[in-house]
Amino acid sequence: MLPTGSTAFEFGSGRSTHSLRRSLSAAASVEDSADWLSRTEELADAIPKRQDDFSEVVPLTRCWNRLRPIESFNVARQRDSLLRLQRAHLILVDSPPNPAKREHALFLALDQAPVGAVVVLDDLEVSAASRFAHRLARQNADRFRFWRLEIDHQLGVFYKIRAGRMRSRPSFREFVGSWLRA
Repeated sequence: MLPTGSTAFEFGSGRSTHSLRRSLSAAASVEDSADWLSRTEELADAIPKRQDDFSEVVPLTRCWNRLRPIESFNVARQRDSLLRLQRAHLILVDSPPNPAKREHALFLALDQAPVGAVVVLDDLEVSAASRFAHRLARQNADRFRFWRLEIDHQLGVFYKIRAGRMRSRPSFREFVGSWLRA
């Protein structure tokens, strides 16, 4: 599905970083932990970082989404990271570590992805992650196709078919849950 020369962007580094480097022309990773990013680069089967690969530590900060506090990556303030996100054809959302807190990263990925991009959310087996992924898919069905895959920890796969403004109208339960996790 991805054109030749496609690049990847991932929220959260790990073994996936090396799979993306192995498969695509360039991979960009943002990670909230300098220690984890360093350990990722030192894995036994690590693919060396190429000239076009990119990784950056972006600490988790409080972001606001419809009056809800969400701890996430503030990639909008990291110009290099944001540009790489906007050019990526494959985007993996596998961080923050708590899957219930990945909504903002997913929203940002879906909003900034170019038309034709594939966005993958890991850990849909976590009920909060499943709820917000399905809600964003429903509320933006005119811009994305969505599939749930029963692989590993269950994946949510979005395919962007049209540009446009993202909608995010959380349920009361999600609104309260955001405040409880803050």
